[in-house]
Amino acid sequence: MWWIYTGLFALLFAAQRGANSGWVVIVTAAYVIDSALNAILSIKYGFGSFHKRDAVSIAIAILGMSAWAVTSNPLLAILMIIVVDGAGFWLTLVKTWHAPHSETLITWQLALLGNVFGVLAVRNRSFVTLVYPVYAVAAVAILVGLMMARRREITEDPTDYPSTLLDAR
Repeated sequence: MWWIYTGLFALLFAAQRGANSGWVVIVTAAYVIDSALNAILSIKYGFGSFHKRDAVSIAIAILGMSAWAVTSNPLLAILMIIVVDGAGFWLTLVKTWHAPHSETLITWQLALLGNVFGVLAVRNRSFVTLVYPVYAVAAVAILVGLMMARRREITEDPTDYPSTLLDAR
């Protein structure tokens, strides 16, 4: 999944630059670097395998890139990225519901803070320049809230997760 995110965030970076989004592209560049590093590290340390949902995400990403190339419309590309990201993020929410200690809370809290700064960094405020940063704030805020609430209910050892839950990403 990290390879898919790397491609999607690279596309988002290009679309935001094309929409003249301002400094928020620095946050998106950090997404690209972070997911690329995770993708590289997942080769040696990762788990799971390629699933149908990965193929669907790749197909949608290619469709989004193609649509943007044909129309030169960054909004279309950004909306496609939100759809793919949302589908992948939903899997993270489900996994976190069942295994709230499987994600690092401080990392997601810092991601939330970074996304808030990303919204504030948008230079030319319009729907096309704000839609992804606002989506990112909302999605990560939901995950952080879910993680904190579920950790109060479930205090299990994070190494005791069933492999099927961890493979849900």
